[in-house]
Amino acid sequence: DDPRFKETLRLVGDFWTLRIVAVLESEDLRFCGIERALGDSNPATLTARLKKLEQSNIVTRREEDGDTVYALTTSGAKLVPIISQVHELSAEYTN
Repeated sequence: DDPRFKETLRLVGDFWTLRIVAVLESEDLRFCGIERALGDSNPATLTARLKKLEQSNIVTRREEDGDTVYALTTSGAKLVPIISQVHELSAEYTN
C-alpha cells in the first residue's frame, strides 16, 4: 500500500475538501465568502480545513487589500472533474 495514495484518498474523500474546492472552482474568495457559499460551516472547522488544503497544495492563500483571499492551485483545479463525477453519480443514486 502506497501511503501517499491513502493520504490522497483521505484528503479528496473529505466532505469539506470537496465542498471547498467546488466553491472555489469559479472564483477566488475571502474566508467570509467561502463561509457564506457553504452556508452550514463552523468557522473553526473551515479554518482547519483551509489550512490543511493549503498545506496539501490544493488551495493557496494571499493577502489582498488587507483581506485573505483563497484560490485553487493547479493541483486543486484537478479535483474539479472528480467533483463533477461525484455530482453526476449522486443524481443516479437519488432517483
